[in-house]
Amino acid sequence: MKNMKKILMIVGAILLSCGTAIGVWVYVQADTGYEVHVYHFNTRTNQLEPERRIVARNAQDEMVRTVIRMLYETPRHGDLRQTIPEDLLFVGEVRINSAGIMTVSFPGEYYDMTPYEEGLFRASLVYTMTGLPFIEIEGVRILVDGEELVDPFGEPFGAQTQEVVLVSPDIMPRMMTTRTFTLYFVNAEVDGLISEERTLEVPGLAVEHAIVAELIEGPEVDDGRMSFIPAETRIRDVRTVGGICSINLSAAFVDNFSGGQNVAELTLQSIVRSIMENQDNVNSVQFLIESERRETFNGVPYFDTLFEREELE
Repeated sequence: MKNMKKILMIVGAILLSCGTAIGVWVYVQADTGYEVHVYHFNTRTNQLEPERRIVARNAQDEMVRTVIRMLYETPRHGDLRQTIPEDLLFVGEVRINSAGIMTVSFPGEYYDMTPYEEGLFRASLVYTMTGLPFIEIEGVRILVDGEELVDPFGEPFGAQTQEVVLVSPDIMPRMMTTRTFTLYFVNAEVDGLISEERTLEVPGLAVEHAIVAELIEGPEVDDGRMSFIPAETRIRDVRTVGGICSINLSAAFVDNFSGGQNVAELTLQSIVRSIMENQDNVNSVQFLIESERRETFNGVPYFDTLFEREELE
């Protein structure tokens, strides 16, 4: 027994001396494959968040391509959405040089993304690929039509690391702005709207998105005021172009809505007023359901029209 204890002590010392190397070896040899973190956008928190996935053991380059393909897949968590358009496929070979820089290529349609969308995708790509357990990737270099990705000023981005990528998993603190918003909810009597001030830290390019997300979350003041937006509603997209704020919501917004025409009208008014009174650049609001216009909403006949700022004044 003493000899056995001595042997175990020696083996333990050897394992401790190996340190992290032994731990990594045990981790990557798991029967289920490699656990990776694939970053997606959380529509409720306005943050990039990791989703745990398992990659089956395979040739290293094939596992890298598998992880990239995971960025295109619909996340399993309901609040998460992928950050890259499904039809924007990466092309050619994925190369990783001796310095650990991965190069991935995309077609010219890459530039069809808005700067905010592109920043989110680039961040999710960088954080996903530089955190892989089966290969050391120090940074990601993106090519578009065979040329280095450039910023809006025409300057090449070069290799992106977690330290320098435009948007971090917290949507880059220096892009965040703290603002006090006036949000509108349906009052307790269900015959009008009531305002509520809320201080939020939001990314400067996603204010409208944040406002809609807060309206879905509901009021913080407990006096009977309420939000009739179904909790299952998902924000597909919110963007303002030419003074028109397009709010693209999931089908749950109409399918799960509970209330009559009056409640539906108040709900639309609460969204429109909350957007317009906080964003001077918005002159009108339009609603889309799963990227399409609908003529009516729960008895409201003008759901497919523009809601103009003048109607609030």
